[in-house]
Amino acid sequence: MPSPRTYTAVAALVAAGAVAITTTTVLDRDDAAIVVRVAVDADPDNPLIGEVTLALDEPAAAALLVHAPDGIGWRVTSERPADDVSFPLLGLRPDTTYQLIAVIGEERTDLGEFATGSLPEHLPPMQAAVSEPGGMEPGLTLFNLMYEPPEGEDGIDDRGFLVAVDEAGEIVWYFQQEQAIEDVRRTEDGSLLFIHDETGVRDIAPTGELIGEWSGATALDVATEDESGRPVTTEDVIRVETDQMHHEVVELDSGNLLTLSRELREIEFPEPICDEAEVPFDGTYDVVGDTVVEFEPDTGAIVSEVSMFDLIDPLEILDRVVVPEWCGPYLERRYPDQWPVHDWTHANAVVLDEERNALLVSNRHTDTVDAIRYEDDEDGPAGELLWRLGEAGDFTLQEGGEWFYHQHAPQVLPDGSILIYDNGNRRVGTDLEDPERLPYSRAVIYELDEEAMTARQVWEHKLPPTEDGEPIYAPFVGDADAQPGGTVLITHGGLVHPPSHAPLISWARIVEVERDSGELVFDLTIREVPDGPGWAVYRAERIPTLYPDGYTVEPLDARA
Repeated sequence: MPSPRTYTAVAALVAAGAVAITTTTVLDRDDAAIVVRVAVDADPDNPLIGEVTLALDEPAAAALLVHAPDGIGWRVTSERPADDVSFPLLGLRPDTTYQLIAVIGEERTDLGEFATGSLPEHLPPMQAAVSEPGGMEPGLTLFNLMYEPPEGEDGIDDRGFLVAVDEAGEIVWYFQQEQAIEDVRRTEDGSLLFIHDETGVRDIAPTGELIGEWSGATALDVATEDESGRPVTTEDVIRVETDQMHHEVVELDSGNLLTLSRELREIEFPEPICDEAEVPFDGTYDVVGDTVVEFEPDTGAIVSEVSMFDLIDPLEILDRVVVPEWCGPYLERRYPDQWPVHDWTHANAVVLDEERNALLVSNRHTDTVDAIRYEDDEDGPAGELLWRLGEAGDFTLQEGGEWFYHQHAPQVLPDGSILIYDNGNRRVGTDLEDPERLPYSRAVIYELDEEAMTARQVWEHKLPPTEDGEPIYAPFVGDADAQPGGTVLITHGGLVHPPSHAPLISWARIVEVERDSGELVFDLTIREVPDGPGWAVYRAERIPTLYPDGYTVEPLDARA
C-alpha cells in the first residue's frame, strides 16, 4: 500500500497587528511527500492588502480560496505551477475577516483567518444605490479622488488617492501618494498606469510597488519639489525630452505610451485680452499649447510629437477665447520663470482611433475634438490635421442635436461613433444668472459622416435635477465609458453647488446607465457633507479585477 502524500502547512496570519501560527496536515493518496510552508502577511502600509506565499519542495498547481462572512468569495489560481507561489490578497473590504484556504493539487489546507483594518481617515464617505444583480457590467470601478478645499482651508497633505469599489459601492482597494493623481487605467499585464502631478507618469503594481516612472524634461528642471517641499519624482525616473505630461496616458498595442505635453510659444496679438495692470501688453503673449507625445517606456525616447500650434492658428479662433481661463493662474506653477503664460488649447484627452488612423485630441478651451493623422498613409503624412469636431469645427450638426462644450474623454465606439462627456460650460442657450436656463452636463454620442461632413447626435444622458432643483452640472473633469454589455459608465466628477463656472463646493457622482432605457443600474455619490469640503473625480474605469497577469480569478460562494 503506498504511503500518503503529506502537506505540512505552517501559516503565519498577520492581520491588524495580531499574529497567529497554525500547523495543518493534509493527507493525499499518492506515495510522495511535499512539504508546504505557508506565510500569510498583511501589508504594513495598507490594511486592505496581504500576501499568501506557498513554498513547495516541488512544483505543483496551486490556488487560493478567499471567503467573506457574507458568503461572497473568490478563487485565485496561479496560471503557472511553481515551487514558490505567491498570491496577493486584493479586493478586500475594510474591517472584515476572511477565511483563507490553500488548494494544492486537489487537497485543501485551511489557513485560518485574515482580518483587514480600517480605511484612512481622509477618504470621503460614499453612498451607493445598485439595481438588481446582473444589470451592471461585471468588475470593479476604479477612480482617482481629488480634494477641493473650501476657500481659506488647506488641502489634505497626502492628496493623491486611487480607490476601487465593488458592485455594492464598498471600497475594496486604495492607493495613496503625496501628489495628485489624474487619469488611471489598468494595463495589459494588470499594473495601474496613471498621470502623476501633471508632470509625469507612474506605473504601479496593484500591491502598490512602483514599477516605472517617466517625467517631462521641463517638469524635472522646474518642479523637482511640490508646494510642501517634497520630491515630485524618484531617483529612478526616466527623463522624456518634452515639456510636461498631463491629463492622460494610454498604453498602445506596440507597448509605447501616448500622452499629452505642453509647448510655450511667444505669439503676436493685435490687442490685449487680459487686464494689463500688472504686466503691460507689449504686442505679444506667452501662449501654452498642447502636444501629443508617443514615447518608448524602456528608454524614454520620443517616437513622435505633434504640436497644436502647427495645426491651428490661435489668431484664427480668438472668438473661442474665454478670458477668465486665458488669463487665469492654472499654469503658474508649471511655468514659474515665464509667468504670466496663457492657457490656450488645454487638451485633456487623447485616444488612438485605429480605424480612422487618427489621434483624437480633446481640446477643452476650443470646444473641439481634433483628429490628427497617426501614421503615414495614401492620403498624406502623419501629423496632419484631418478634421475638427465641435461648434467651431468642420462638421454640420444635424437638426435635433446640440454641440458639446468644454468636453472631456472622447471614446470611439465599435461603429465609429464618438462618446463624449459634455461638461456644458457656457453652453449656447444657458445662463448662470437665469434659474430657468442654468447650464448642465451630460454624456452624448455623435455619429459622423466624413464624406458629407455632418454629425448627428444619436444618444444623450442627463441626470434629473438635485433635490434643490439644480441641474447636474460639472464645469470641470468628467468621463463617459461605453461598456461591452450595453451600459455606459458616466463620471460627473466635478459637480458644484450652486451652479457656477468657478467651483465653490465639489462633489462627484458616478453612474452606470442602460444605454437603451436610460435606467440607472449603479449610482455612487461621493460627498463629505452638503456644504462641507469637496471631492472631485477625474475619471472612472470599470476593470475586471485587481489581480495582475498570471492569475485567474473566479467567483465562488461559501459552499465552494
